[in-house]
Order: sequence, then structure tokens, then C-alpha cells
Amino acid sequence: MRHAVMVLGYGEDCSVLQSTINLLDDPDISFFIHWDKKYNLPKVTSQKSPLIFVENRMDVKWGSFSLIEATVLLLKKVKSTAIFDYVHLISSNDIPLMTKEYFKNYFTKDTYIGFQHVTDKEKRRIQYYFPNNLDFRKHRYLYFLMRKVNGLFRINRLKHRNIDVEKGCEWFSIKYKFVDQILSYDLSLFAHGYCADELFMQTIFASKKPKKISNNDNFDALRYIDWKRGAPYTFTNKDIKELQRVVNTNFAFGRKITDPTIVKEIFINAKE
Repeated sequence: MRHAVMVLGYGEDCSVLQSTINLLDDPDISFFIHWDKKYNLPKVTSQKSPLIFVENRMDVKWGSFSLIEATVLLLKKVKSTAIFDYVHLISSNDIPLMTKEYFKNYFTKDTYIGFQHVTDKEKRRIQYYFPNNLDFRKHRYLYFLMRKVNGLFRINRLKHRNIDVEKGCEWFSIKYKFVDQILSYDLSLFAHGYCADELFMQTIFASKKPKKISNNDNFDALRYIDWKRGAPYTFTNKDIKELQRVVNTNFAFGRKITDPTIVKEIFINAKE
């Protein structure tokens, strides 16, 4: 099977992404990279995998619509390049938890999208109106102010939209045939939202929501992520055995990693 791995990247250090490319380096696995406009393009290489960069890069801000816009740019780049079997979204701080051959042959379902139980408070992320492309980590006071103002004036941007707002893990793996469904969706729904990247795929693919929601939406998206020890937790050398135990199981990628040496250690004894 042919895979398109889409990378939302940032920072001046691309060593973890290079480790990911090295592990999955294969003619059937292409990497599509959007690197935050605030930083220089990464100098990554491969022996076999095509590496394709998004040219019109976004200045991506945490919790803002720019995250969704950058994802859409990646999807458009994939669509204009070739036909694949599966499309995956990862961060530049994510690593594979499958060997190359295991990864290439693992996927069978239409979508691997994580769903959570959604509350009215979470629906207000796109029901209310927030400043667009604002880094809410740096302006928390403005988020709380806007939430109060929206509530006072009873703002409801969903009032005339017949949709089911859903929430879950930002990262996903889907069959390529669903790319058009995303690109044709009215994305204005998510503009001027707050952390709408966690509502984006789930709302578009609400029909794929299982009748019984699991306790781990990251697992449903095939992502090994620990929110109990961090936000999320950054795995270190002391977690190598833990990560080795989940190699070639039901996790395609793990996050978050900042030390590229961990990757080699995890896969020392891994078999295809």
C-alpha cells in the first residue's frame, strides 16, 4: 500500500523528524511537510521516500484556525501529487511505533479517528466567536474575556447549521478516498474558533463515530500519547522499555519525543 505521511512541523531542530523518515524510508511512503513559517525549512533527507514541502507556509499559532489551514494545505498537496491508499497526520515530534513493513500492511479500516464524549462547553469552541489566528497560550486572559462576551450576547454561530459537533484527537489516519470530503467541507465553521483542531476531523466525519465511545480516543487514532503525566508527556530515555512494548502492535505513531536517539533504541530488536 502507498502512504502519505503529512507532517505539521516547527522549530529549528528537525532531528526527530529525520529519525522518523529514516525508519519509514520507502518508495511507497511519501512525506509531505508543512514547516511553520516562523522557522527555517528543515534540512531532511531520504534514500527512498519522496519528500514534498508545502510552499505557501502558514504562521501557525497554537489553538488557532491556522492549524486547520496548515492541515488543509497538506491535504491539497497530497491530492495534487499522487494517489495513495492512506493519509496520516503527525507532528514533527512524533515517531513511528511500527517497523516499515508492518506499517505498510497494517491498515484496513476506512478511518482511524479518535472520538471523545463532547460537552456543551467544548461545542462553544466553535459556537462562540474568537479572534482568528491568535496564540491562546500567550493570551489566556483574552480567551476568558471573549468567552464571557459571547455568553453575554448569546452568540451562537451554530444556530443555522444542522451539524453534529464532535471532539477528539487531532491526529488521524484515513483512506485517501476521504480527502475530497475534507477539502469540500465548509471550513468557515472552524474559523474564529478556539482549539477547533480537536473538533475538525470528528465533526466532518461524525457519521464514523462509534456507538460506544472508548476511554482512549488516542488509541482509536492509533496514537500512543500520555496525557496523565504531561500535556502531553514527553517520553525520555527512561521510557524506552515502555515504548518497545508497543512496537508493532496497534499504535502507528507515538508522541511526544524530542530526543532522536530514543528512536534507534526503541527499534534495536524490532522485527519486520
